[in-house]
Amino acid sequence: MAFFDKLTQTASNVGKNVASSAAKVGSSAAVAAQEQTELAQLKSQVNVINQELDSFYVQIGRRYIDYVLETGDMPGIDASDLLKLMDPKMTKKKELEQQIIELEKEIKNKSVLREKQQAEETYLAEKAKLDKALAMELMSQSEYEVKLAIAKKKYDNFEEIRKVQQLADMNLITKEEKEAKIKELTE
Repeated sequence: MAFFDKLTQTASNVGKNVASSAAKVGSSAAVAAQEQTELAQLKSQVNVINQELDSFYVQIGRRYIDYVLETGDMPGIDASDLLKLMDPKMTKKKELEQQIIELEKEIKNKSVLREKQQAEETYLAEKAKLDKALAMELMSQSEYEVKLAIAKKKYDNFEEIRKVQQLADMNLITKEEKEAKIKELTE
């Protein structure tokens, strides 16, 4: 009877972990979408400012060409009125670009945290499956410990595995090198 109680408890824990994971995935997707929307809005504002600045650049260029055509001389021209109009836009553009950098950094950090959380949830799910298999006597204690150690090592080396995958994504290492390094980190 204790065997069935333990089996029921393990199955219940697995079910709770799956439900919890699904809820977390849904909420993190909503947050990520909101962050991406905010990032797109900031980039859109920068594009609008760039278009306005381009208009000023065109006006300055026209004034210069008109002056050169009239006088045949190529000295400096007075564009201070346009420069005064451009200054607040250029300042705003710099502020927006800084906000974009900060937001992208924040998004990246949150993404890493989500990946780390997902790695932890994967480890816990694997542990729950192994616990269940052990409770059902489908594997020996030594098999259980070996498989659990591999899953734990994969979780513990999350950062290094992530770096190796990024190197491969950037084509800085070959697929074979990636697989060898990941195998080294997980086994």
